[in-house]
Amino acid sequence: MYSKGWSKLVYLSKGILPRKPSPYTLSVSHCGLLHKLVGTEAELWLAGRYGPRRAVIPESCTALELLAEKGVVELHSGDSGYSDSVYFRLLINCIICPVRVKSSITVMKPMERVIWRWIRNAGLRLTIAELTLITERGIKPVRSLLGEGNRQPLTEEIYTTDTISDGILESMMEKSPARDETVHAVLGLLAKKKIYIV
Repeated sequence: MYSKGWSKLVYLSKGILPRKPSPYTLSVSHCGLLHKLVGTEAELWLAGRYGPRRAVIPESCTALELLAEKGVVELHSGDSGYSDSVYFRLLINCIICPVRVKSSITVMKPMERVIWRWIRNAGLRLTIAELTLITERGIKPVRSLLGEGNRQPLTEEIYTTDTISDGILESMMEKSPARDETVHAVLGLLAKKKIYIV
């Protein structure tokens, strides 16, 4: 599928490691399934764990396609290469989850801090399109919109007759002036191990 355009293939790893990988194999948990990865597949998955990566040799394509079939990577191929629009499209099909285990204190940029509060405290798993809309509209992560008890008010803030149709929000937010800063914040949190992608 991607063999002719391997140099433009960008990917992001999905899932988590339930245990420390051995030198020979690693197990990736994704949506209740455990996938054992070895060799090139394991190397590629680890490389894309904390941020988007590009296929660097043609042989990577076959391994990435197999990983995509397993659901543990998200792929995008296009002429735009590394760009915020490509990263946005990569994240569209991903679920963004907060890391719940305590980690060392991390210095976050102001936008990362706001997005982190939404991801960690909202009563639903917010998509990249929803986070972009929230940023565009300047909606603050206030108590009345956070937590499971406030799912409905938050949903009503995001979805209107203009945005409720399937796929409309994603199309609108791909052209949003808030897209790039939202994508940068999400990828910044991923690089800082504050979130993971499934």
